[in-house]
Amino acid sequence: MAMSLSGAVLSGISSSFHSGGAKLSGVGTVRFGRKTELVVVAQRKKSLIYAVNSDGNILDGISEATKKASDFVTEKTNEALKDGEKAKDFIVEKTVEAKDTAVEEAQKASEFVAEKGNEAAKFVEEKAGEAKEAFNS
Repeated sequence: MAMSLSGAVLSGISSSFHSGGAKLSGVGTVRFGRKTELVVVAQRKKSLIYAVNSDGNILDGISEATKKASDFVTEKTNEALKDGEKAKDFIVEKTVEAKDTAVEEAQKASEFVAEKGNEAAKFVEEKAGEAKEAFNS
């Protein structure tokens, strides 16, 4: 047997409350038969969440689902923290390598400049000597 409920019927069986300045619809329960319960919760963006439980207390199912979701989030957070530590270690390692490479390249550049400076000084001395001899002759 199919049954449909209109928004008017659902809004008549739920309560409203304020949370953080935003009006939210509370939890409404409808009983069909002996044990089936339907819970409708309106979210801030007016979407609905439906939960149906045919045996026992619906809060047990919600508690179980919440625990599973919490465990999943905890697991993923721990994985993200481990990945973050790996990334931090990688960045530190690469930074040290880059610093060492920069120091080596700076040393090579300094030696090159000193060598070319000495060559230029020798060249200037030779030319100065030649000019002196040409001037004295």
